[in-house]
Amino acid sequence: MSDLTIRLIDDLEGFAAIEHMQRAVWEMTDLDVVPVHHLRAAASAGGFVLGAFAPDGTLAGFSYAFVGMRDGGPLLCSHMTGLRDDYRGRGGGFALKRAQREEALARGFTRIIWTFDPLQRVNASFNHHKLGAVASRYYVNYYGVMRDAINRGTASDRLEVDWWIREPSVDARMRGEPADAGGGPARVEIPEDFGALKAADPARAHAVRRAVRDRFLEYFGRGYEVVDFAGSSYVLRPRSAPHAHR
Repeated sequence: MSDLTIRLIDDLEGFAAIEHMQRAVWEMTDLDVVPVHHLRAAASAGGFVLGAFAPDGTLAGFSYAFVGMRDGGPLLCSHMTGLRDDYRGRGGGFALKRAQREEALARGFTRIIWTFDPLQRVNASFNHHKLGAVASRYYVNYYGVMRDAINRGTASDRLEVDWWIREPSVDARMRGEPADAGGGPARVEIPEDFGALKAADPARAHAVRRAVRDRFLEYFGRGYEVVDFAGSSYVLRPRSAPHAHR
């Protein structure tokens, strides 16, 4: 369990702390950091920034979401979620996303979207198995060339997830009851550690990127969606009909 205290951030000092944390977590250049004035504007326009604070009162993590529109209705785009190294793997990320869901529900939202690198296994497991998000959209080189330490050196392909936050299955996972989607008719396997592969053999890493891209584009074109992640594989099934509350 996390020992973090999570609350909304709406002051300039808090936004400035998030600027610094972006540099620490992603080793971003100043050009890539979401600045104080943008965080302020997004929060004032209906989005929100959550801070996760350690027992000593220091900022240990944050999650930032802005308001968007998709398919004729409003949604939240969860643009960034980050944690200090000493709080990773201790439930901090889950605590932040649970708090984000609760705040979104209180504001009347039913859907949160975000993107992530499909070759990052830890994120894939967290998003699909831990949180219960689904995915049916793949973007090729979504951000173009990226300069931060995590993303540089390869195309910025992204999966975009839909987190339908009123789903009973999502509610169960927030209570710590991850549902097992079991087997599926299709799987897409990724490396155990793409970062290590990219450092050791860039040519092989590029080849893996292209192969995974091709498989996702094929399955999504045939009407499949990601419903889970198990081991080192995405589990895909034909898209089901949308629920009424979506």
